[in-house]
Amino acid sequence: MQSKVRLVRSFTGYIYVEGSCDVLIKLLTHLRDGYGRNTADVNDTLRILNNFEAFYEIMRRKFKDFISPKKDERDLIKGVVTIDKLKLLKKDGMNYVVLVLDKKVELNFISKVLSDLGIEFEVVTE
Repeated sequence: MQSKVRLVRSFTGYIYVEGSCDVLIKLLTHLRDGYGRNTADVNDTLRILNNFEAFYEIMRRKFKDFISPKKDERDLIKGVVTIDKLKLLKKDGMNYVVLVLDKKVELNFISKVLSDLGIEFEVVTE
């Protein structure tokens, strides 16, 4: 069963993508392979999500809210960084992730990628 993804535009201008770990792995893999976002932040985020349990325990032990994936300076200069930070949660026995996207990533772009993948989503403004 595929869960619904929430796209949240915060008042600070950041876009959050909230959903199950499996669905967001699918999204990031498609961004990397289909949209040329083969960057250090996307690859590191995929590594973190593929090892969800280990990183969740590290976050819990260190009392951290967010993990910041590795970013390459070259990607920052080019403006192709996608993931600013992420939060790992457990809800109702399910692995749940909140991805905070870089400010340069447009809501329409992420909406298009989700639509291409056939992932159901809702857009929310906070």
